[in-house]
Amino acid sequence: MRTLVAILFSSLLCFNASASTLQDSLKKLQAYSAKDFEAAKDEAAVGEKTQEMLKTVEQTVDTAVAAKEKVSEDVLKELARVSVLTFEHDPSEAASEILLPLYKKEKKAFEKALKSLPKKDAKELEESLKNASREDDEGNG
Repeated sequence: MRTLVAILFSSLLCFNASASTLQDSLKKLQAYSAKDFEAAKDEAAVGEKTQEMLKTVEQTVDTAVAAKEKVSEDVLKELARVSVLTFEHDPSEAASEILLPLYKKEKKAFEKALKSLPKKDAKELEESLKNASREDDEGNG
């Protein structure tokens, strides 16, 4: 009986931890803007800010993919917005590869979130995601 109670209690803690982690990630994502790059003093600072953004995107995607419930539209919109911010400073478009597992899991919701971006940005991110998906499915070659 104690084992069952311990399992239920730990499951509840894990559920609350992942929910708060997504909320924390959403707040972090919302805090990023293009001004972060303008405030950077040199290329090294721009690179650090880009890596920080990509790390936040990756942590959010990992948490969202592990979640059993659907990811909120706000989280998807912010992931898309911050990913586009990194494109200008990361020619590899690493954000697309990071987003790929969530894009595949929540494709329709993600495509809806893309509509919240300016058309040019949405098209660029969608193209990059489709390329990353094709490479993931068929290989790079």
